[in-house]
Amino acid sequence: MISVDTAVKIVTDVTEPLPAKTVPFESALGLCLAQDVQSDINMPPFERSAMDGYAVIAEDTARAPVELTVIEDIAAGLMPTKKVQCGQASKIMTGAAVPEGADAVVKFEETEDLSANNRAKILRTIDRGRNISKMGEDMKVGQVVLRKGITIRPQEIGILATVGKARVEVFPTPTVGIISTGTELVDVESKPSAAQIRNSNGYSLAAQARSLKADVELLGTVKDTKEEISRVMHRGLQKDILILSGGVSMGEYDLVGDVMKDLNTHIYFEKVALRPGKPVIFGRKDKTFIFALPGNPVASFVTFELFIYPAIRKMMGFSALHRTTVKASLEVEILVKRKRREYRPALLRMHNNQWYVSPVEWHGSADLLSTTRANCLLIVREDAEKLSVGQLVDVVLLD
Repeated sequence: MISVDTAVKIVTDVTEPLPAKTVPFESALGLCLAQDVQSDINMPPFERSAMDGYAVIAEDTARAPVELTVIEDIAAGLMPTKKVQCGQASKIMTGAAVPEGADAVVKFEETEDLSANNRAKILRTIDRGRNISKMGEDMKVGQVVLRKGITIRPQEIGILATVGKARVEVFPTPTVGIISTGTELVDVESKPSAAQIRNSNGYSLAAQARSLKADVELLGTVKDTKEEISRVMHRGLQKDILILSGGVSMGEYDLVGDVMKDLNTHIYFEKVALRPGKPVIFGRKDKTFIFALPGNPVASFVTFELFIYPAIRKMMGFSALHRTTVKASLEVEILVKRKRREYRPALLRMHNNQWYVSPVEWHGSADLLSTTRANCLLIVREDAEKLSVGQLVDVVLLD
């Protein structure tokens, strides 16, 4: 049995980013950029007004209030046709090109409209360059505006549009197949008998993977026979990642590990010093990484977060692989019973700029309902004997 840290390191060491592909830029949201992106334009492409107002010669306002002759109206999208000279001004809209001769823009709020006489009164002195965005001050031709490895968010989509990058190289999301094992399982729409339960793991695991933008296929449930497990696993071996839940403990019908070995899977580890989730298997068959997780739903949930989450992030090209961990002040005492690292569903809250955390009521690794009251996982390290009220502890953010 290996430590959690060793298991995580094995997973992140052996997984690699998937080959980059080119996609339409509007489809790249949430993906990792696989190339540097340069601007093909200056932005602004000209001296641009930052306000609705009047383009003036700043020196003309030195003795404000002063009246100036309005020679032109300049709307955004139109280029000015007249040069501003002493005693003159051009009415200008935000985003429009500043006319030749003008070196400042006075906003409307600091003027008086005398348009009946083609004039405007400037009510205050203004400095040269005020309310003018200089050509190229945001970006210049050839400037790297987006770096390889960043997450493409809405603002990056906007930049890609600005620089005309209609198609962009990204690291794709992995394909993921999910199999739920157990003769006792029935589908969601079926009413379980006394000896049956509905297949919740398949859907919760799929949701966890889809939240990372992975391309997920639910391969269904299988009965606890080697033949059935092997048959469906062959379908899953077409995926980048194959996830199985259940069938990995020490019982007579826990056959997943045996089937993986029968398929000549390279096994990296089979047990982790972890609670919940000790019987977790990680291996590789050809190009497919296989994660066999415990059948109890909280154990399945936790082991996904610890091992599959960083694997998917690594395959998507990201350098930040793990969820954010913060320090929080513990609100209740915790007595430690087992010398395995524990990840307990907990509720994290902020008060007076300080994080506070307390475990939610939890009845063990089968109690999925408890996780709906949690927004984090409280880490109880393997060397702890007792955690005291007020002690700073690590928590993994889930929301």
